[in-house]
Amino acid sequence: MEFSRRFFIGSCLAAGASAGCSSFKGALSSKPIAKIGVLSDVHLKDPGDELHFVKALEYFRDSGADGVLVAGDIADTGRISQLKRAGDSWFKVFPDGKAPDGRKVEQLFVYGNHDRWGWTWGLNDEQKKDPAVIADSIGHSYENMKKAWEECFREEYVPVWMKKVNGIAVIGAHWGYRDDHNKAMEKFFKENGKRLNPHLPFFYTQHDHPKDTCFGAWAWGHDDGTSTRVLSAFPNAVAFSGHSHYTLTDERTVWQGAFTSINTSSLKYSSHDYSCRENAAQSNSSGYGGENRAHAMGCIGTGDGRQGMLVSVFDDRLEIERREFVYGESLGDNWIIPIPARTDGPMAYAHRAAKRSAPEFAKDAKVEVAIKDGDKGKKVVEVKFPSAQVVDDCRANEYEVTATLVEDDFDLVQAQRRVLASDFYLPASKCGKENVCAFFLDELTKKGNYVFSVRPVECFGKKGAAIASAAFRLA
Repeated sequence: MEFSRRFFIGSCLAAGASAGCSSFKGALSSKPIAKIGVLSDVHLKDPGDELHFVKALEYFRDSGADGVLVAGDIADTGRISQLKRAGDSWFKVFPDGKAPDGRKVEQLFVYGNHDRWGWTWGLNDEQKKDPAVIADSIGHSYENMKKAWEECFREEYVPVWMKKVNGIAVIGAHWGYRDDHNKAMEKFFKENGKRLNPHLPFFYTQHDHPKDTCFGAWAWGHDDGTSTRVLSAFPNAVAFSGHSHYTLTDERTVWQGAFTSINTSSLKYSSHDYSCRENAAQSNSSGYGGENRAHAMGCIGTGDGRQGMLVSVFDDRLEIERREFVYGESLGDNWIIPIPARTDGPMAYAHRAAKRSAPEFAKDAKVEVAIKDGDKGKKVVEVKFPSAQVVDDCRANEYEVTATLVEDDFDLVQAQRRVLASDFYLPASKCGKENVCAFFLDELTKKGNYVFSVRPVECFGKKGAAIASAAFRLA
């Protein structure tokens, strides 16, 4: 089941001082110390792109946020003009950095790789020397980075900074050369770590995920492990990072071990960088690289996956509201995350995975099979099936589709594929889309009667019961 507010509070009240609940004695406090909006990967490029950024900022403003954190990739192609659009949007919603009721709203932003390096992408050597291009590039030099930041956001630029939001420390590390970034981060924590209140959570943000935390070792674009090593000394640390664009509908967004690591998703689109899935991007250099073959399907469209979160900070926990900004809806029950982190606590992956339920198909669900002209210029066997039903708040993240030759008194698996669910990143009201998986016809070399079976799979890998097609003959 999803680790929801109801589950967490119920578990704590029932278990008292059991694992994960020892810090919750008596009633949970109802008033947060601070509220912080969290976004990442805004990717502003053309005029009008700021629409959803403004929409998100307004939601945070109207929800009482005391600060807004943006974990990088503010500008899509590293242009100062794009960064200025972000700054103008901020001061439109928060004039002089304040909400209409007069409260100060802290600006908690860092650069990402698009901000720093994006200006060179797609340009030849001559274009990179163009004075007009250089003048409008954020990352051409340290001077440009500093000047652009200070002009657009009206605050001093420093590679690693710390601010306080109602007493909650927030530390930000801008994207830079890997060695420079690591040295600056390590130096900061060496000099300031003892100043951090061990009885309160503190936030840390950088653009890429700390290695081996949220989504594990295969997560697209994680760092080299330096941040994981440094933050492991602080069980009250909460790292917010983006870069991967992974959806907030996936429970692996939140990782707890020696500290807490949280994926911020993206305000631009939800990621399809999942290794080996037939309808996913094949660009995940951090994932499995041994499957070198053509895929029978194009990449799933996720352009309406524009997401963020509102974090309510208490002295012993975080309450996270997951929000999407296309349809203006919640992405599920709030997450309740105990602080400090514990490797054997209730938010540990193994603990949560064990409590999950498998999504299941409706009793009347059917699998349809047809031979079609594929979009790769080859014939495909197309397998269509409905979305699985949610069980105990556990939804299908993907589907396992198996092609089995059934002849005489035996059956023999010929091919098996995984496809991301068509609605894996969407709010509940938009779920229920039809799903498709395709096999190249010529990869099913043995001819005869086939059965195509489908199993729903939730994000931690628990599989529901299969449904299957009628026998389908390949001649």
